[in-house]
Amino acid sequence: MDVVALRQSWAQLSVAGPEAAKYFYATLFLIAPETRAMFPTNMQYQQDKLLAALGHIVTHVDDEREVTAFAQRLGADHRRFQGEDRQGRPVPLAEWHYIRVGQALLATLERFLGPRWTPQLHAEWAAAYELVARLMLAGAVEAERTSPPYWEAEVLAVQRRRADVCVFTVRPNYLCEYLPGQSLPVQVPQLRTWRYLSPANAPRPDGTIEFHVRAAGRFSTHLVRRLREGDRVLLGSPVGTALSSYDRSPGLPLLLVAGGTGVAPLRAVVEALRLGPGRSTTLVVGGRTPDDLYDDVALRELAAAASAQSWQSGWLRYVPTVESGWQWQGAVGTAGETAVRLGPWHDTEVLVCGSPEMTGATVAALTASGVPRERILMESYDHCLYPPLAGAAAAAPDDFSWTGVR
Repeated sequence: MDVVALRQSWAQLSVAGPEAAKYFYATLFLIAPETRAMFPTNMQYQQDKLLAALGHIVTHVDDEREVTAFAQRLGADHRRFQGEDRQGRPVPLAEWHYIRVGQALLATLERFLGPRWTPQLHAEWAAAYELVARLMLAGAVEAERTSPPYWEAEVLAVQRRRADVCVFTVRPNYLCEYLPGQSLPVQVPQLRTWRYLSPANAPRPDGTIEFHVRAAGRFSTHLVRRLREGDRVLLGSPVGTALSSYDRSPGLPLLLVAGGTGVAPLRAVVEALRLGPGRSTTLVVGGRTPDDLYDDVALRELAAAASAQSWQSGWLRYVPTVESGWQWQGAVGTAGETAVRLGPWHDTEVLVCGSPEMTGATVAALTASGVPRERILMESYDHCLYPPLAGAAAAAPDDFSWTGVR
């Protein structure tokens, strides 16, 4: 395999960016019309994900172990996608769809590389794609042994905590296993869009899962405004290795810093810790005003229950903080500012989850205060990026699970 030729031609294709992605999908939908139903109506972010995934593969094309692991994760993740024929009948993703994707990719490369697209380069790309497709199919087969392509889940309860925030609980048709801190792809069938949500609870004996959603785009607004008890949603396989690595240094105290609905996966972590010996944990949850602390009652109950545990009373300290609030009696400042004031945290594992802005500001404040960067595990809400890329990071502190909801 000519690695240099593959990387050089990819760099040339990348110059076209979104135009190349648009051409690829237009070609794919022309030669395999049923695949259109596998993708959302608005393809903007899907195009970004395509370029990111292809870029990752080409960047690591000479690293057999990384390409194998990534492609197999990709294949397992893609099992949840299905198309629709002209009669509206579902068409499961199959091997021949991979062939069509390869044809669309080669056609796109030919279109944008022009005279640089030689028979030899065509052969190199064809061989590289065939290898990746085989690995993805192998990953799908392996995943079938332990999990379904997706779970069907019934909505058991919906609570609207604010005009733009809802908390809803679902029960999958059979056990959906995940780690506290991970995220699950969620689809409302009529929207034909998958978005990632983090369970707000540790796995329960009855298998129910609680999600928190803030209205920020079409998908999340639909959930906040229209989701009802008895509705059906689909759940895909869990992703993310950042926050779920909270127990990598169990002997150290934990600092959890959350903003907005970023509190959900951190609450799941706290629930999991409650079942253990009671690791010393500080949970800081920030909002602009007290009204932003939509899960305050549940978190206070967790803290109270921790104080009542006989084997290590008071292992959990819950600190809500707001930037401004009339007659607010608690901490004042952003979540990051308050966390720094509660320090120092030099020998502490830190988990941060919130918007990209909140996450960036919090990490900057903590590192400036002396917290080693390698001690910080973070998750950022950014739906534009492709979640399976989270597991591709070599170092856990830089791993993101991309649980953004739009």
